Amino acid sequence: MFENLSSSITALFTMAGLLALLNVILIDIVLSGDNAIVIGMATKDLKGKQRKRAIVIGIVLATVLRIIFASTIVYLLRIVGIKFAGGLLLLYVVWKFYRELRRGGSEGEGAGAGEHVARTLRSAVWLILMADVSMSLDNVLAVSGASRENILVLGIGLVVSIVLMAVASNYIASKLEKYPQVQWAGLLVILFVAIEMMLSGTHELEEKVFHANVLPFVMFLLAMGGFALHYRYIKPATEERLAVWFAANWRGLVMANLVVLLALIFFGGILHTFLMRHHAILYFACSLILFVIIEVVATLRSSKGKRR
Repeated sequence: MFENLSSSITALFTMAGLLALLNVILIDIVLSGDNAIVIGMATKDLKGKQRKRAIVIGIVLATVLRIIFASTIVYLLRIVGIKFAGGLLLLYVVWKFYRELRRGGSEGEGAGAGEHVARTLRSAVWLILMADVSMSLDNVLAVSGASRENILVLGIGLVVSIVLMAVASNYIASKLEKYPQVQWAGLLVILFVAIEMMLSGTHELEEKVFHANVLPFVMFLLAMGGFALHYRYIKPATEERLAVWFAANWRGLVMANLVVLLALIFFGGILHTFLMRHHAILYFACSLILFVIIEVVATLRSSKGKRR
Protein backbone atom coordinates (compact mmCIF):
# COMPACT_ATOMS: atom_id res chain seq x y z
CA MET A 1 0.00 0.00 0.00
CA PHE A 2 2.80 2.42 0.99
CA GLU A 3 4.68 1.55 -2.19
CA ASN A 4 1.60 2.43 -4.28
CA LEU A 5 1.18 5.72 -2.41
CA SER A 6 4.87 6.55 -2.85
CA SER A 7 4.73 5.86 -6.58
CA SER A 8 1.55 7.96 -6.83
CA ILE A 9 3.28 10.90 -5.11
CA THR A 10 6.28 10.57 -7.41
CA ALA A 11 4.02 10.38 -10.51
CA LEU A 12 2.04 13.42 -9.34
CA PHE A 13 5.08 15.71 -9.63
CA THR A 14 5.61 14.93 -13.31
CA MET A 15 4.11 16.85 -16.21
CA ALA A 16 1.71 13.97 -16.95
CA GLY A 17 0.72 13.77 -13.27
CA LEU A 18 0.06 17.51 -12.99
CA LEU A 19 -2.00 17.47 -16.19
CA ALA A 20 -4.00 14.51 -14.85
CA LEU A 21 -4.63 16.40 -11.60
CA LEU A 22 -5.74 19.50 -13.52
CA ASN A 23 -8.12 17.40 -15.64
CA VAL A 24 -9.59 15.72 -12.55
CA ILE A 25 -10.10 19.05 -10.75
CA LEU A 26 -11.82 20.56 -13.82
CA ILE A 27 -14.10 17.51 -14.12
CA ASP A 28 -14.91 17.71 -10.41
CA ILE A 29 -15.69 21.44 -10.65
CA VAL A 30 -18.22 20.77 -13.42
CA LEU A 31 -19.79 17.59 -12.03
CA SER A 32 -19.77 18.73 -8.38
CA GLY A 33 -21.57 21.85 -9.55
CA ASP A 34 -24.29 19.60 -10.97
CA ASN A 35 -24.49 17.75 -7.64
CA ALA A 36 -24.72 21.04 -5.79
CA ILE A 37 -27.59 22.18 -8.02
CA VAL A 38 -29.52 18.97 -7.28
CA ILE A 39 -28.92 19.25 -3.53
CA GLY A 40 -29.84 22.95 -3.62
CA MET A 41 -33.08 22.31 -5.53
CA ALA A 42 -34.03 19.39 -3.27
CA THR A 43 -33.51 21.41 -0.08
CA LYS A 44 -34.87 24.80 -1.15
CA ASP A 45 -38.18 24.25 0.70
CA LEU A 46 -36.51 23.18 3.94
CA LYS A 47 -35.67 25.67 6.67
CA GLY A 48 -32.85 26.09 9.18
CA LYS A 49 -31.53 22.88 10.70
CA GLN A 50 -33.51 20.65 8.34
CA ARG A 51 -31.87 22.20 5.28
CA LYS A 52 -28.39 21.93 6.82
CA ARG A 53 -29.06 18.31 7.80
CA ALA A 54 -30.28 17.43 4.28
CA ILE A 55 -27.23 19.11 2.69
CA VAL A 56 -24.84 17.25 5.01
CA ILE A 57 -26.61 13.95 4.28
CA GLY A 58 -26.47 14.65 0.54
CA ILE A 59 -22.74 15.42 0.63
CA VAL A 60 -22.00 12.35 2.79
CA LEU A 61 -24.03 10.13 0.44
CA ALA A 62 -22.22 11.52 -2.61
CA THR A 63 -18.85 11.00 -0.90
CA VAL A 64 -19.59 7.42 0.18
CA LEU A 65 -20.96 6.53 -3.26
CA ARG A 66 -17.91 7.98 -5.02
CA ILE A 67 -15.57 6.01 -2.75
CA ILE A 68 -17.55 2.80 -3.42
CA PHE A 69 -17.68 3.41 -7.17
CA ALA A 70 -13.99 4.37 -7.32
CA SER A 71 -12.98 1.19 -5.47
CA THR A 72 -15.06 -0.97 -7.81
CA ILE A 73 -14.41 0.95 -11.04
CA VAL A 74 -12.76 -2.08 -12.72
CA TYR A 75 -15.97 -4.08 -12.26
CA LEU A 76 -18.29 -1.17 -13.10
CA LEU A 77 -16.59 -0.67 -16.46
CA ARG A 78 -17.48 -4.26 -17.37
CA ILE A 79 -21.23 -3.69 -16.85
CA VAL A 80 -22.75 -2.86 -20.23
CA GLY A 81 -25.45 -0.21 -20.05
CA ILE A 82 -24.67 1.08 -16.57
CA LYS A 83 -24.22 4.64 -17.81
CA PHE A 84 -27.54 4.46 -19.69
CA ALA A 85 -29.22 3.26 -16.48
CA GLY A 86 -27.62 6.17 -14.61
CA GLY A 87 -28.99 8.60 -17.21
CA LEU A 88 -32.49 7.12 -16.81
CA LEU A 89 -32.22 7.48 -13.04
CA LEU A 90 -31.23 11.12 -13.42
CA LEU A 91 -34.12 11.60 -15.87
CA TYR A 92 -36.42 10.40 -13.09
CA VAL A 93 -34.97 13.14 -10.86
CA VAL A 94 -35.67 15.67 -13.65
CA TRP A 95 -39.29 14.50 -13.79
CA LYS A 96 -39.71 14.81 -10.00
CA PHE A 97 -38.30 18.36 -10.02
CA TYR A 98 -40.40 19.30 -13.06
CA ARG A 99 -43.56 18.00 -11.40
CA GLU A 100 -42.71 19.93 -8.24
CA LEU A 101 -42.10 23.18 -10.16
CA ARG A 102 -45.31 22.82 -12.16
CA ARG A 103 -47.29 22.16 -9.00
CA GLY A 104 -45.76 25.27 -7.48
CA GLY A 105 -46.83 27.22 -10.57
CA SER A 106 -50.39 25.95 -10.16
CA GLU A 107 -50.91 27.48 -6.75
CA GLY A 108 -53.88 29.76 -6.61
CA GLU A 109 -55.55 28.29 -9.70
CA GLY A 110 -58.80 27.08 -8.24
CA ALA A 111 -58.59 23.37 -7.54
CA GLY A 112 -54.81 23.52 -7.64
CA ALA A 113 -54.61 25.91 -4.71
CA GLY A 114 -52.79 24.42 -1.76
CA GLU A 115 -51.64 21.46 -3.84
CA HIS A 116 -47.98 22.43 -3.51
CA VAL A 117 -46.54 21.18 -0.23
CA ALA A 118 -43.07 22.03 1.03
CA ARG A 119 -40.75 19.06 0.57
CA THR A 120 -39.98 17.06 3.71
CA LEU A 121 -36.49 16.07 4.86
CA ARG A 122 -37.16 12.44 3.91
CA SER A 123 -38.35 13.23 0.37
CA ALA A 124 -35.45 15.67 -0.15
CA VAL A 125 -32.91 13.03 0.92
CA TRP A 126 -34.55 10.46 -1.38
CA LEU A 127 -34.23 12.78 -4.39
CA ILE A 128 -30.64 13.60 -3.48
CA LEU A 129 -29.85 9.88 -3.19
CA MET A 130 -31.29 9.13 -6.64
CA ALA A 131 -29.26 11.94 -8.19
CA ASP A 132 -26.12 11.09 -6.20
CA VAL A 133 -26.13 7.49 -7.47
CA SER A 134 -26.28 8.70 -11.06
CA MET A 135 -23.95 11.71 -10.78
CA SER A 136 -21.38 9.95 -8.59
CA LEU A 137 -21.23 7.15 -11.14
CA ASP A 138 -20.75 9.71 -13.92
CA ASN A 139 -18.06 11.48 -11.89
CA VAL A 140 -16.09 8.31 -11.17
CA LEU A 141 -16.28 7.08 -14.76
CA ALA A 142 -15.04 10.45 -16.01
CA VAL A 143 -12.34 10.87 -13.36
CA SER A 144 -11.04 7.28 -13.63
CA GLY A 145 -9.81 7.91 -17.17
CA ALA A 146 -8.44 11.38 -16.44
CA SER A 147 -6.55 10.33 -13.28
CA ARG A 148 -4.38 7.78 -15.16
CA GLU A 149 -4.90 5.31 -12.27
CA ASN A 150 -3.10 7.61 -9.82
CA ILE A 151 -4.61 7.00 -6.36
CA LEU A 152 -3.41 10.34 -4.99
CA VAL A 153 -4.97 12.25 -7.90
CA LEU A 154 -8.27 10.42 -7.28
CA GLY A 155 -8.09 11.32 -3.58
CA ILE A 156 -7.38 15.01 -4.25
CA GLY A 157 -10.24 15.09 -6.76
CA LEU A 158 -12.58 13.57 -4.16
CA VAL A 159 -11.61 16.21 -1.55
CA VAL A 160 -12.11 19.01 -4.11
CA SER A 161 -15.57 17.69 -5.04
CA ILE A 162 -16.65 17.47 -1.37
CA VAL A 163 -15.51 21.04 -0.65
CA LEU A 164 -17.25 22.35 -3.77
CA MET A 165 -20.52 20.61 -2.90
CA ALA A 166 -20.38 21.81 0.71
CA VAL A 167 -19.78 25.44 -0.29
CA ALA A 168 -22.15 25.57 -3.26
CA SER A 169 -25.19 23.57 -2.06
CA ASN A 170 -26.35 25.90 0.71
CA TYR A 171 -25.64 28.98 -1.44
CA ILE A 172 -27.67 27.58 -4.34
CA ALA A 173 -30.54 26.57 -2.04
CA SER A 174 -30.75 30.09 -0.57
CA LYS A 175 -30.69 31.70 -4.03
CA LEU A 176 -33.37 29.34 -5.35
CA GLU A 177 -35.55 30.28 -2.40
CA LYS A 178 -35.01 33.98 -3.13
CA TYR A 179 -35.28 33.73 -6.94
CA PRO A 180 -37.67 30.82 -7.71
CA GLN A 181 -37.43 31.38 -11.49
CA VAL A 182 -33.78 30.27 -11.39
CA GLN A 183 -35.03 26.78 -10.50
CA TRP A 184 -35.87 26.23 -14.17
CA ALA A 185 -32.24 26.91 -15.09
CA GLY A 186 -31.15 24.31 -12.54
CA LEU A 187 -33.64 21.84 -13.98
CA LEU A 188 -32.20 22.38 -17.48
CA VAL A 189 -28.66 21.71 -16.20
CA ILE A 190 -29.74 18.38 -14.69
CA LEU A 191 -31.64 17.49 -17.88
CA PHE A 192 -28.55 18.15 -19.99
CA VAL A 193 -26.40 15.91 -17.77
CA ALA A 194 -29.04 13.14 -17.99
CA ILE A 195 -29.10 13.40 -21.80
CA GLU A 196 -25.30 13.25 -21.98
CA MET A 197 -25.22 10.10 -19.83
CA MET A 198 -28.00 8.42 -21.80
CA LEU A 199 -26.37 9.18 -25.16
CA SER A 200 -23.05 7.79 -23.97
CA GLY A 201 -24.79 4.70 -22.59
CA THR A 202 -26.83 4.22 -25.77
CA HIS A 203 -23.68 4.19 -27.94
CA GLU A 204 -22.25 1.49 -25.68
CA LEU A 205 -25.43 -0.60 -25.99
CA GLU A 206 -25.39 -0.21 -29.77
CA GLU A 207 -21.78 -1.38 -30.05
CA LYS A 208 -21.86 -4.28 -27.58
CA VAL A 209 -25.47 -5.53 -27.46
CA PHE A 210 -27.84 -4.50 -30.25
CA HIS A 211 -25.36 -3.76 -33.08
CA ALA A 212 -27.95 -1.35 -34.47
CA ASN A 213 -29.01 2.27 -33.96
CA VAL A 214 -31.50 2.09 -31.06
CA LEU A 215 -31.39 5.80 -30.15
CA PRO A 216 -34.48 6.86 -32.19
CA PHE A 217 -36.53 4.04 -30.65
CA VAL A 218 -35.37 4.96 -27.12
CA MET A 219 -36.15 8.65 -27.68
CA PHE A 220 -39.60 7.77 -29.08
CA LEU A 221 -40.40 5.70 -25.97
CA LEU A 222 -39.21 8.49 -23.67
CA ALA A 223 -41.27 11.07 -25.58
CA MET A 224 -44.41 8.91 -25.33
CA GLY A 225 -43.68 8.37 -21.65
CA GLY A 226 -43.38 12.14 -21.19
CA PHE A 227 -46.77 12.72 -22.79
CA ALA A 228 -48.39 10.01 -20.64
CA LEU A 229 -46.85 11.25 -17.38
CA HIS A 230 -47.78 14.86 -18.12
CA TYR A 231 -51.37 13.88 -18.94
CA ARG A 232 -51.64 11.81 -15.75
CA TYR A 233 -49.92 14.00 -13.17
CA ILE A 234 -49.55 17.62 -14.38
CA LYS A 235 -52.40 20.09 -14.27
CA PRO A 236 -52.51 22.05 -17.58
CA ALA A 237 -51.92 25.79 -17.43
CA THR A 238 -55.07 27.87 -17.91
CA GLU A 239 -55.51 30.26 -20.84
CA GLU A 240 -55.65 33.15 -18.36
CA ARG A 241 -52.33 32.19 -16.78
CA LEU A 242 -50.70 31.80 -20.19
CA ALA A 243 -52.01 35.21 -21.23
CA VAL A 244 -50.53 36.79 -18.10
CA TRP A 245 -47.19 35.02 -18.68
CA PHE A 246 -46.98 36.09 -22.34
CA ALA A 247 -47.91 39.66 -21.42
CA ALA A 248 -45.06 39.75 -18.89
CA ASN A 249 -42.46 38.05 -21.12
CA TRP A 250 -43.34 39.03 -24.70
CA ARG A 251 -40.27 41.25 -25.12
CA GLY A 252 -37.92 38.44 -24.14
CA LEU A 253 -39.75 36.01 -26.43
CA VAL A 254 -39.53 38.41 -29.39
CA MET A 255 -35.81 38.97 -28.81
CA ALA A 256 -35.15 35.23 -28.43
CA ASN A 257 -37.01 34.41 -31.64
CA LEU A 258 -35.21 37.24 -33.46
CA VAL A 259 -31.82 35.94 -32.32
CA VAL A 260 -32.70 32.37 -33.40
CA LEU A 261 -33.97 33.61 -36.79
CA LEU A 262 -30.83 35.69 -37.45
CA ALA A 263 -28.60 32.80 -36.33
CA LEU A 264 -30.35 30.44 -38.76
CA ILE A 265 -30.08 32.96 -41.61
CA PHE A 266 -26.41 33.88 -41.16
CA PHE A 267 -24.96 30.84 -39.39
CA GLY A 268 -27.32 28.03 -40.43
CA GLY A 269 -24.57 25.86 -41.92
CA ILE A 270 -22.26 26.33 -38.94
CA LEU A 271 -25.09 25.55 -36.50
CA HIS A 272 -26.04 22.42 -38.45
CA THR A 273 -22.44 21.15 -38.38
CA PHE A 274 -22.11 22.01 -34.68
CA LEU A 275 -25.31 20.16 -33.72
CA MET A 276 -24.35 17.12 -35.78
CA ARG A 277 -21.06 16.94 -33.89
CA HIS A 278 -22.55 17.61 -30.46
CA HIS A 279 -25.52 15.27 -30.20
CA ALA A 280 -26.14 16.04 -26.52
CA ILE A 281 -26.92 19.68 -27.37
CA LEU A 282 -29.12 18.60 -30.30
CA TYR A 283 -31.18 16.23 -28.15
CA PHE A 284 -31.29 18.80 -25.36
CA ALA A 285 -32.84 21.31 -27.79
CA CYS A 286 -35.27 18.63 -29.01
CA SER A 287 -36.24 17.91 -25.38
CA LEU A 288 -37.04 21.59 -24.79
CA ILE A 289 -39.19 21.67 -27.92
CA LEU A 290 -40.95 18.51 -26.71
CA PHE A 291 -41.67 20.13 -23.33
CA VAL A 292 -43.24 23.12 -25.09
CA ILE A 293 -45.35 20.87 -27.35
CA ILE A 294 -46.57 18.82 -24.37
CA GLU A 295 -47.57 21.97 -22.48
CA VAL A 296 -49.37 23.46 -25.51
CA VAL A 297 -51.23 20.22 -26.31
CA ALA A 298 -52.28 19.83 -22.66
CA THR A 299 -53.56 23.42 -22.51
CA LEU A 300 -55.49 23.08 -25.80
CA ARG A 301 -57.09 19.82 -24.66
CA SER A 302 -58.04 21.37 -21.33
CA SER A 303 -59.54 24.47 -23.02
CA LYS A 304 -61.52 22.34 -25.49
CA GLY A 305 -62.89 20.21 -22.63
CA LYS A 306 -64.08 23.31 -20.74
CA ARG A 307 -65.87 24.73 -23.80
CA ARG A 308 -67.82 21.52 -24.23
